[in-house]
Amino acid sequence: MDRSIQAGVSGFLLAIIINLFSPVNLYFIPSFLAAIIIIYIYRLGAVKDGLVASFMTYIFNDGILTTISLAALYLMKEPFPTINIDIWLVLSPIVTPISALIAGYIGVRLAQRAPKPARELPPSLPPPLPPV
Repeated sequence: MDRSIQAGVSGFLLAIIINLFSPVNLYFIPSFLAAIIIIYIYRLGAVKDGLVASFMTYIFNDGILTTISLAALYLMKEPFPTINIDIWLVLSPIVTPISALIAGYIGVRLAQRAPKPARELPPSLPPPLPPV
């Protein structure tokens, strides 16, 4: 369980980096990609661990980015934007958890199919010295 929590925090950081370097709003795609990549990197083979990492990535990413954007508006003393009700605003609470489930499942399946790292053999002892 500790590895899945570490993976979730790493996924959150990766999603933040993807969001910061993208010029347009990508909605849930950075969290989706970050969750899959991190689950694969950490080789989380259990579905439970993959879902924990995926949901942590999504929740932290959405929460932190929303807080940062609203805090920036507050510090610049700009009025908060008016809410335009569009299809994404309506579907976002439905699409986000479903895509987190899908990302966790895909990441676990990829991690299970990944080749296992080769086990290292213990170092062999040097041959004994001949008697003098």
